[in-house]
Amino acid sequence: MWLYRLFLLSFIVSFCNALPLSNSLEKRKLVSRQDDDGFYRGYGTFFHPASEGGPVGSCGPYEDDDSQIIALNLDQYGGENSKSEWCFKKLLITYHDKSTVATITDACPGCSYNSLDLTPAVFAELEDFSVGVIDIAWCVLGEDGCSE
Repeated sequence: MWLYRLFLLSFIVSFCNALPLSNSLEKRKLVSRQDDDGFYRGYGTFFHPASEGGPVGSCGPYEDDDSQIIALNLDQYGGENSKSEWCFKKLLITYHDKSTVATITDACPGCSYNSLDLTPAVFAELEDFSVGVIDIAWCVLGEDGCSE
């Protein structure tokens, strides 16, 4: 009888542990947008690929401070050490009256949902480094009416 209870308990625990994983996968697919304008809103920070995460991003290619690339927050990206459906998507990123285009090639484990970590080359097109964190809006070029 105790073996049956142990089996039943382990089954229930396994089932319950599987639920949050399923929900988190669904949340990753959800789109958090504002005003139905097709833009995601979050924060933009900058990182140095060679010393913060390594010179090869989660999507694969070599990246450095001069690369026109970004790291997408891990919640939306998916598995940190794997290729994501977001890999190589080009984004239009706006801050106040400035905008730039960059490609997702990495994941940012420390970024909040809808936020991006930009290389110095990308960040410099939007704001001075001394600001550090900026409010950004971004969209995927070619999707939901997003264009330059």
